[in-house]
Amino acid sequence: MRVTSATAETPLYGQSLHITVQGELLDHGLVTPVSTACKTIEPAATTQYASSATTMHYLCDVQAVGNQTMELRRSDTGAVLHTLSFTVPLPQVTMAVSNGAGVHGNVVFTLRPDLAPITVDNFLAYVRSGFYDSTVFHRVQTNFIVQGGGYPSPVVAGTVPTHKTTNAAITLEAGSGLSNVQWSVAMARTAVANSATSEFFINLKDNASVLDKTATNAGYAVFASVTAGTDVVSAMTGAACQTIAGFFPSTLGCVPIPNVVVSTARQTR
Repeated sequence: MRVTSATAETPLYGQSLHITVQGELLDHGLVTPVSTACKTIEPAATTQYASSATTMHYLCDVQAVGNQTMELRRSDTGAVLHTLSFTVPLPQVTMAVSNGAGVHGNVVFTLRPDLAPITVDNFLAYVRSGFYDSTVFHRVQTNFIVQGGGYPSPVVAGTVPTHKTTNAAITLEAGSGLSNVQWSVAMARTAVANSATSEFFINLKDNASVLDKTATNAGYAVFASVTAGTDVVSAMTGAACQTIAGFFPSTLGCVPIPNVVVSTARQTR
């Protein structure tokens, strides 16, 4: 038995990575792939990738970013037959947003699973399910934040909108090394620390002094930053905006009407 080469397709955080192994006298029972970058490693389904004595296929459920390795070991002795190196980039999500009246374009979030894994995995779960498609940025507070991720379009004047059904709340990861500086993205929550679900906000300025974790403040968990489309976010602050009685106090901002709608949100890296 011999491994002559191993290759990986382009890895995406949180998704399956296809690994192809080439060699002689190969067998899934005799070769064990090992990598801390993978939550699970399974032989690929033969209906999708045909394995043979000279070629094997594996699927790695990627759970880490940065430079990674996978060792292909003999199952009987543990001897390393080959080491595959690959790099997992920080994941990105692209949101296409528009209000049909001056706000239009893509906003790109670069996520930090290395520092806020619970929060990133939660956000990506909503992205992959299509949850954010056709939701709105429902709150603009000038020189503070814009917030979205919870309410479907349309949100109309005079009617309190109904929140979409969400997954369970997550553990707060504030104080993990990320700060509520300008263009950072954090999870919205109630007064209860571990209450964030789907809503997020973008910091329009450096809000670290009021939103970061301190000895007396549980803080808000930053998990990403806007790395493209800051002009689109800035345009939201100049959009027509109204207050809706019973929704949230006018001191906390207003609702863009026409709505700033997220048409799609997709993991693009």
